[in-house]
Amino acid sequence: MKEDQRKTTLWKAFWHGHLDDEQLKELKNLSNDEVETELKQRWDNHSSKNSIFNKRERQDIIDKILVQGNIKKQKKPVFLYYVAASLALLILSYFVLFEPAKEDSTVKIEKSIDLNPGENKAILTLSNGKKITLGALSNGLLTEDGQTKIYTSEKGDLIYKAATEPQQILINNITTPRGGQYNLTLSDGTNIWLNAASSLTFPSSFQKGKPRIVELSGEGFFEVTHNAQEPFIVHYGNELEAIVLGTSFNINTYTDEKATYTTLINGSLSVQGPQEKKDLLKPGQQAIVRQGKTSIISADIEEIIAWKEGWFLFNRLELQAIVRQLSRWYNIDFEITGTIGNKQFSGIVSKSNNISEVLKIMENTGVTFTLKDQKIYVSQ
Repeated sequence: MKEDQRKTTLWKAFWHGHLDDEQLKELKNLSNDEVETELKQRWDNHSSKNSIFNKRERQDIIDKILVQGNIKKQKKPVFLYYVAASLALLILSYFVLFEPAKEDSTVKIEKSIDLNPGENKAILTLSNGKKITLGALSNGLLTEDGQTKIYTSEKGDLIYKAATEPQQILINNITTPRGGQYNLTLSDGTNIWLNAASSLTFPSSFQKGKPRIVELSGEGFFEVTHNAQEPFIVHYGNELEAIVLGTSFNINTYTDEKATYTTLINGSLSVQGPQEKKDLLKPGQQAIVRQGKTSIISADIEEIIAWKEGWFLFNRLELQAIVRQLSRWYNIDFEITGTIGNKQFSGIVSKSNNISEVLKIMENTGVTFTLKDQKIYVSQ
């Protein structure tokens, strides 16, 4: 009985956004079945009052959400805080979409000027300077650069395939605009996701027996193909470089952020600055470089990689940092008035939502958004 009461208290804190650190640990250790049960109960309680969907439709949507949240029937705990939060906010986004809008809504964004979410798009620049717009491209051979063939997949991803070892290094660049993201596979099989307003410079194919060197600006998630003889090196930030053999990691080096963040998901990685001091990261750790000084902390992996999985996930994040993310994804500027920019928020919402839907969820916290002259003004 006490355990049931404790879980009731736990879920109440979760739905109201008031989880403390101890409750967060408990939520992460819940089984998938417990999360699914709570989700269905929450859904049924809401839909019984609003009659948005019939029982069959509700079950179909829940099943789709569970698939999107990667819920599988298993007993052992997984990163269920991320999964539960994803499901919960996706459910809440359905509520926002289907409930009648309030006349006194503080989000003053007209439907006629609503902003669509970002999409897969980028500009590829070949070694000869030729630029190719990437986006809605057909599946198959796109072009060639030297001895390397460049393909697009059915999803529109970019894939490099080297026929032979290159006689000379040919440098390519891929740049995503604000409101864009892109995925590519380098000639060695390394997979890279580029976030909005980011750029990657890389050779169309790598030379055998030599380091694989690329340069990043903005944000990227890397899954590096292991090769002990050819370490993979990322140059970024203020003379920083990450040296890996085979691992997955995320680098956030946006110039408008307060620091540069390098987060190791698995494998091993060392971060080296201009003073040639190396910091070796363990899985789950993040190197924060601010004004030339490096600190190592334990990272919230779910929050770090949420952008790659199609989510905005904020865990006690300052509003000014949140709107920077929204600005890049929706390609619009924000201006915060007063001291509200330092206020911290927690929550998660799908990146596939239009911006008005995202702001409607956020306005429940008492924040006001007003669109004027192609800029969104934020106040309280």
